[in-house]
Order: sequence, then structure tokens, then C-alpha cells
Amino acid sequence: MSTFGDPAARRRVLWGTLGLGGLGAAIGLNIAILKNLQPIARHTLTMSANWTIYGLFFLTTREMLLAEQYGKNRDLRLQVSQTRDADKMFSSTMAGMLTGGMLALVVRRTRRVAVSGALFFGAISAVGQLTYTALNHRRQQWIIRKMGYSTTAETEPKPDESMSLAARLRRAVSVDPITWLPAWFPVRRISSPEYRSILQARQEELTFEMRGLRETIASMDQREQVLLQRLNEEQ
Repeated sequence: MSTFGDPAARRRVLWGTLGLGGLGAAIGLNIAILKNLQPIARHTLTMSANWTIYGLFFLTTREMLLAEQYGKNRDLRLQVSQTRDADKMFSSTMAGMLTGGMLALVVRRTRRVAVSGALFFGAISAVGQLTYTALNHRRQQWIIRKMGYSTTAETEPKPDESMSLAARLRRAVSVDPITWLPAWFPVRRISSPEYRSILQARQEELTFEMRGLRETIASMDQREQVLLQRLNEEQ
């Protein structure tokens, strides 16, 4: 489903754009009052229009990138929940860079300003998405605790401060370092079924290659026999 065909995506773009427009109006109003800029309404509407335009381009681009990432997940047979945080971080950062660079290029008409605008708005978008993700995880953990369940962080044993240095080293070595990597990192430890499927696919590839080699060898033997037969006939 495309971005504009998804009702949830349309609602996020609509309400996000309206929210940014209202935030821009509030910021413009405060700046106009503090700096005594006249007329106040014009500066308020200008700031609101700028934030609305940025929000519309940013949120639309973000939803398009998210839709593309979710489409790749379906092709790779991955659940959206497995890559949601990484997909949102990538989509927000790229949307911020594209929108910031484009608007800076339209306003200033110089490539240097476009690059700086892309980097600046990309960094702001990344920090904002990272903050939102962290707060959302905290909210989920709070809901889980309210329901009477324990979170993963609470069930993990805390390190004993009285452990000796050798015990701490043994404990650090015993922990698989792959588990320390974030979920979006491309390096991960595969499971036994995945490893068996990889071996089976490789075996099928080798079988196909061996069949091709046998056919090539049989064809070469046949050509050799034909050549020998012609040589015998000529003699």
C-alpha cells in the first residue's frame, strides 16, 4: 500500500503538519512579542507557514521512506516490530536531510547552504526520533510494570560489587558479545534453522554446478570422439 493510500499515514502527515504549524505560530508570536516586531500577526503567520511547509515535506518524505522499508521487510520475511526503531530512525534522518537541504537550496540558492541545511536538519531529526523512541520505550516499560509483569532490564541479575577481578573477567568473557549489539546492527548470530537453510541452499547450488560440469565434460568427450572419428576417416 502506498503512503497516500494508507489512512494511518495520512493521519500522521495531517496532524503532524498541523501540530508543527501551531508550534511555529506559537514560536513566531513569542519572538514577535519579545523583539517588538510589528505587525505581530504577520510574523506569527510567517513562522507558522514556514513550519507548516517544512512539516508537510518532512512527514510526507518520512512516510514514503517508511513504506519502502516495510516493503523490504515483507520481501525478507521480517516482522515490522523487528526493525521498527531502526526504520524510523533511518526514515526520519533521511527525511530531515532531504527536506532541510531542499528548503535551504530554494531559499539561499547555494549548494554550500544546502549541504549545511541538510546536515543540520538531519541531525535535529535524528535526535528528535531518538528521544521519541527512548521515551516510548520508557512508557511501554511503565505500562508493563503497571500490569504486574517484569521487564527484561529488571529480570537481569545485577553485577555483584564484591566479585573479584578474576570473577568479573570470567563473567565478561562468558557473555556473548553479539548480544551487546543493537537490534538494527547488520551483524547478528543466526539460529540453527537459519544455518541449516543456508547450508541446504549452498548444497543445492553445488549440486546444480556439479550437474553443469558433468554436462560440459560429456559434451567435451562427445566432441573428442567426433574429432577422433574424423581423423580416422581421413587416414
